[in-house]
Amino acid sequence: MAPVPAHPTGGPAAPAGGPAGPEHRPAACGGVRRLLEPWFTPFALINGTAVGLTPILLPVVAARYGVGHVGLVMGAFNLGAFAAPLTGSLADRYRAYRGLATACATVAAVSLWLFPLLGPGFQLLFALADGAGFAGAVTIANLLIVERRPEPEWNQRLGWLETALSVGQGAALLMASWLSGLSARTGLLAGALVPAAAIPLALLLIPRMPAVPRAAAPGGTPPTPAPDAPGQPAPARAAASPATPRAPAPGSAPARATHRLASVGHVGEWGPASPSRAHHLHQRRRPFAGVSHLLGGGFGWLLAAWIPAYAGSAIVFSLYPLLFRHSFGVPPSTSAVAFAVIVFLSLPLFIVAARASQRRGPAIVLAGAMGARVVMLAALAALAAAGHVPAVLALACFAGILFAWSFLSVASPGLTGQLRPDAEGDAQGLLNAGSGIAGLAGSVAGGLAASAWGYPVALALGAGATAVGLAVFLTTVARARRSPVTR
Repeated sequence: MAPVPAHPTGGPAAPAGGPAGPEHRPAACGGVRRLLEPWFTPFALINGTAVGLTPILLPVVAARYGVGHVGLVMGAFNLGAFAAPLTGSLADRYRAYRGLATACATVAAVSLWLFPLLGPGFQLLFALADGAGFAGAVTIANLLIVERRPEPEWNQRLGWLETALSVGQGAALLMASWLSGLSARTGLLAGALVPAAAIPLALLLIPRMPAVPRAAAPGGTPPTPAPDAPGQPAPARAAASPATPRAPAPGSAPARATHRLASVGHVGEWGPASPSRAHHLHQRRRPFAGVSHLLGGGFGWLLAAWIPAYAGSAIVFSLYPLLFRHSFGVPPSTSAVAFAVIVFLSLPLFIVAARASQRRGPAIVLAGAMGARVVMLAALAALAAAGHVPAVLALACFAGILFAWSFLSVASPGLTGQLRPDAEGDAQGLLNAGSGIAGLAGSVAGGLAASAWGYPVALALGAGATAVGLAVFLTTVARARRSPVTR
C-alpha cells in the first residue's frame, strides 16, 4: 500500500504531464469545495483543544505539584488514546457518529473546566478523559469519511480533514499563548469554551448515518458511498486501491467495508506525544488476536525500534512549555506562538517526505528521521546544560524534532504495509497502540527525571532512548532491506 495520497497535503492532483492549465482550474476549485465539508469544524475545535491548548495549559497548571506530576498528567493524556478502538467499535455497532462526537466534545470541555479546580489525583483522571475524548473524536472524523465515501477518495478527503485539523491546532496554540498569561483557573475555564462550542456544531453539522443490518456478511460488498453533487469532478487518482467499491445488489444487505487507510497523520506531531491520530482500522471482532503472527516478518523489530524512539521524543513534548521557561527563559506565551509557527512550517515537508519515501524507500526515510531526532535531542540537552544560550537555537532544535515527524508519519505506514502486507490494518493498529504506550512511558519518565536531576538529564534520556530505537532499527529492519522497495 502506497503511503502517499494523490497530493500529500490532500489537495487535488494535477493532471499527468504537468501542472493544471486554465481548462482544469474550475474543476479543481469545485473539487476543493467538494472535499471540504462543514462537519470538519467541530472536529477542528476538539483537535485544537487536545493538541493546541492541552500541551501548553495543562503542564503550566499541573506544575504547581512538581515537574514529576506534569509527566504523569501528560502520560495520562497519552493513555487516553486507547479510547479510539472502543469508540470505533461503538460507531460500527450503533452507527451513532453524531452522538459519539458530541459526547467526545462534552468530555473534553468538562475535563478542561474541572482540571484546575481539584487536586492532583483528579487531574490525572481529567487528563485521561481529555485524551480519550480527543482520540475518540478523531476516530469518528475518519470514519465519517471511510464509511461514507468510496475508497479512491479516502486519501484526498483525509488530507483535507488533516488540513482542517492543522488549522485548529495552530489557532488553538495562538489562543494558548494568550490564555497562559491568565490565572490557571481563568485560562482553562476560557479554554473549555473551545470544545464546548463544538457540542452544538456537532449536533448540527455531522451527517446522520443509515443503520446497517447486523446480518451483513463479513465478506460482502461495501456500503454505497454518499453521492456527490452532480457535475463534480471524479477523484484524480485512487488512494489505496484501484478498485472502486461496488454498490450492493438490489435487496441485499450492505456490509461494512474494510478500512485500510493509506496514510496516518499528515501534520506535525500531536502536542505532547502523538496518538497517531488513531485512524480506525476495522478488521474483525477480535483485533490483534494473532499478535504473535503479526510480530513476524520484521514487523516485530520495527515495533521494538519504534517504541523507545517514540518515548524519547515524548519527553520533550510533555515538558515543552516548562522546559523552555526554566531552561531558556522563554515564557509559555512565546513558546506557544513558536509551536504554532513550527506546526505550519512543517506542512510542506509531507510532500518532501512522500517523494523521498517513494524514491529511496520508507526504511531509509525512517532511519534518517530517527537519526535527526537523536541529533536534535542531544543538541537540545547540551544547550539546556550550558544555559544562557539564545532561545532561537533551542527553538531550532525543537523545530527539527517536530519536522522529523513529517517523515516518520509518512514512512511508518508504508514500511508497515511492506512488512505485513497480509495483515496491514492490524499491524498499523498495533503500531498505534505502541505509540500510546511509548507516549505514556516517555512522559512519565521525562517528568520524573526532570524533577530529580533537571531538564538536561531528561533530554539526554530522550536522546538515549531514541538512539536505542535507531540502533535496533538499523541492525534489524534496515539491514534486512538494504535494497529498498520503491513504488
